[in-house]
Amino acid sequence: MKNNQVHYKMYKAKKNIVYAGLMTTATLAGLTLANVNNTEVHADVANQPAVTATTSSANAASTTSAASSVSSDVTSQAQEKVNAASDAVTAASSAVVTTSAANSTAQENVAAAKSAATSTAQSNANSTSAVASSAFNDYSAAKSTASAATDASTNIAAAYNQFKDGKTDNALNAAQAAVNEAQKLYGNNSSQAQAAENVINAINEYNQNPTVSNKGKAVDALNAYEKYANEQIVSAQKALAEANANQANLQKQLDAALSAQAQAKIALDNAKLAVNLDALKKAYEEASANAEKATTALNNANNTLSAAQKALDEARNAQTAAADKLGTTNPDMAALQKAANNAQTKVNETGNALEEANADLKTAQGNYDAAANRQTVASDAYTKAETALNDAKAAQKKANDDLSQAEQDLQNADDYSVEYLTGARDAAQATADKADADVATAQKAFDEANTALNGAQTEVNAAGETLENAKSRQKAAQDAHDAAVNAQTAAADKLAAAKAYATASANVNKASEDFGNAQAAQQKAQAAYDEAMNAQTAAADKLGTTNPDVAALQKAYDDASTAANQAGAKLEDAKAALAKQNQKVADAQKAYDDATAKVNDATKSLEDAKAATKKAQDTFNQNNEFATDAAAAYNELKADHAENALNAAQAMLNKVQKVYGYNAPQTDAAEALVNALKDYYLNPTTPADKTATLNKIQAAQDIFNNLVKDANAAKDAAEAKYQDAQKNADAAKAILDRVNNGDFSDFPAVKDAEDAQKLAQTNYDNALANLKNAQANLDLAKANLEAAKKAASDKPSTPDDKPADKPSTGDQGNKGKDNTTTTDSNNDQKTNDTVKDNGAVVNDTKKSEATVATPADKKAAATTSVTRAEYKAANNQNGTKAETLPQTGNENGVAAIALGAAAAMFGLGLAGKKREY
Repeated sequence: MKNNQVHYKMYKAKKNIVYAGLMTTATLAGLTLANVNNTEVHADVANQPAVTATTSSANAASTTSAASSVSSDVTSQAQEKVNAASDAVTAASSAVVTTSAANSTAQENVAAAKSAATSTAQSNANSTSAVASSAFNDYSAAKSTASAATDASTNIAAAYNQFKDGKTDNALNAAQAAVNEAQKLYGNNSSQAQAAENVINAINEYNQNPTVSNKGKAVDALNAYEKYANEQIVSAQKALAEANANQANLQKQLDAALSAQAQAKIALDNAKLAVNLDALKKAYEEASANAEKATTALNNANNTLSAAQKALDEARNAQTAAADKLGTTNPDMAALQKAANNAQTKVNETGNALEEANADLKTAQGNYDAAANRQTVASDAYTKAETALNDAKAAQKKANDDLSQAEQDLQNADDYSVEYLTGARDAAQATADKADADVATAQKAFDEANTALNGAQTEVNAAGETLENAKSRQKAAQDAHDAAVNAQTAAADKLAAAKAYATASANVNKASEDFGNAQAAQQKAQAAYDEAMNAQTAAADKLGTTNPDVAALQKAYDDASTAANQAGAKLEDAKAALAKQNQKVADAQKAYDDATAKVNDATKSLEDAKAATKKAQDTFNQNNEFATDAAAAYNELKADHAENALNAAQAMLNKVQKVYGYNAPQTDAAEALVNALKDYYLNPTTPADKTATLNKIQAAQDIFNNLVKDANAAKDAAEAKYQDAQKNADAAKAILDRVNNGDFSDFPAVKDAEDAQKLAQTNYDNALANLKNAQANLDLAKANLEAAKKAASDKPSTPDDKPADKPSTGDQGNKGKDNTTTTDSNNDQKTNDTVKDNGAVVNDTKKSEATVATPADKKAAATTSVTRAEYKAANNQNGTKAETLPQTGNENGVAAIALGAAAAMFGLGLAGKKREY
């Protein structure tokens, strides 16, 4: 698509070049025609016969002849300059054509070079891309081959490892996958596929005799454990019998000890009854009362302490919360109070400023609304005035059209309609005048409305600006006030938090003090409670019970009192008896304690015996259970239920470990049985020798390792080739991108063609400049020629009253010649300067005519009486006016030159147009 666009633009450029060539040819034709016309006219003038003046003096005739001779020389010289300038123009035109053709050829060469460069870049990009694509396909194929070979090799390696680990099914699956890969990659009948199939054959051959049965080992282990279990049962039966006998003996001993304890208890009670129980009872009651009081006091103290602890915790929590909110534990109250006061002052100040800004905003809004209303009124008036003006202009246009039509009708009218159409024209004129007046009035009203609208708009703009400024000030004041309020709120919050922290700190101190006091009171109550409880316990110990039978004690006390009264005289005997009784109590207490100790020992022995009996019984039962489990395992194994046998043995092992622990001989025996069954379950047979099969698999592995190595080498080579091809393709693509973006730096031929085209363009531009200069010189020469011709035709004769012996022809002719030459030189210089300065040819005929020298002497001006008309009439060559003869060729030449110049400018503009491909 890009090439098509380039070719189309080149095609358009060539069309422009063709147009430029045609225009240049037209220019040359015009210039040639101009030169031919000028030459013919001048030839006619030069060949005209001399006309002599009708004067009475021979000297006058001689003077006129001499003047005519001088004028003819000047005209001839001017004609020669015109011819030379025309030849220069022709040569310059030829050079323009030549350089234009060369420039067009150079431009075509540039376009061809760019087209060739683009085609080459595109071709290189396509070819390198195709090579890269082919290399990539080769690389992909090699990569796929290497991957497939690697997969096959990996599958064979997996088959080797799976077979080595005894997983023949997995090994066969892996080997079959290798066979599939090899067949897909190398073909079904290839040596590589056969090598992979050899792995399957080797594994199948091994599977025909893979193992040797290990069941005998498990049976031997079961038999050994069964023997061991039977021995354990016999031992447990013997231990159970011994434990039962020992338990019966110990039971008898316990019964005897309990009887002795009961007797000792009776003796102790009887002894205690003989002691004064009143004091013990009173002491116990007092101790109980004190203990109850101490308990109440302790409870109250605990409650007080709990409340104090709760109050302290709450105070500390409040203090922590206040500190967190405040951000410090050491606030500066004075600074916070000052900050709060300053923030309040700022709030007051910004509030006042905000009120003023709101008032200003309200005023500005009112002014803006009023201005907007005035602007709306002015806009309505402007719209009405504009409508009225448009209507007036439409009416004016219609009136002018009617007037024009009326005037046209009047111009085209016949004699019979002139009067009527004149009246119609006058009426149309009146209507047009009124429409003009109405337009003027409407225009004035429109201008006034426009002025009013502009004024209103100015007021609206000013009011809007004031309103925006007021809004900005109000917003700034509002923001400042909000910021001040926020700052005041923050300062107040900090001050409140500081005060709360101070209050919380005081509460913490007070709660800490209360807690310390409550804790001291609780500790004191606890000590009193402990003391009271100890006293109560001591009293209970003395009393012998914590719930005495008061009636029985009272009866005993009464009996004792009666006995004491009866034995009042025998107080000493009573004291002695009391002492004896106390001794008896002590002895009885000791006997009771001893009996209790014996009971405790006997009880413990009995409990131990019972435990031993139970243990022996449990052991016997467990051994029976273990033997039953072992028999069940044996039966399961005998039935070839290896998993069930293992589960039964494992369950038995768990029971043995629970009963005997993990390091007992019974556990070791059970573990040996479980291990044997586990070995059989996991390895019911001993694998046959795998060495030969593994060697066969390894041989296939070696084959595929070599294939993988070769495939990887081919893949690496293809990858390197692809990378090189891709680099070349990227480089070609980069060149193509640069070319598409107009950068042909990679193609020196394009730069050479462009340099050649620039040189051709320069030559062409120089040729055009030379053509312009030659044309300017030609125009100047023609102007001088026309001036010379006019000077020759208007040359004055010698006056009639001038003496005949004083001809002025020579002097005047010399003067005329000198002046003419000077004029030519000056005109050439001025024209050339004009061409240099402005880049365009100036052809001012009047100026040239004004600079042509004419005789300065009035006498010389009066010496001739021959005019152009007389000269023309004397020769009778044509009937046209004399003054038109010199202009015949020039008029056609100027027209042809103008036409050629315009065509040349158009053609040069097309040729010089920048072409973009």
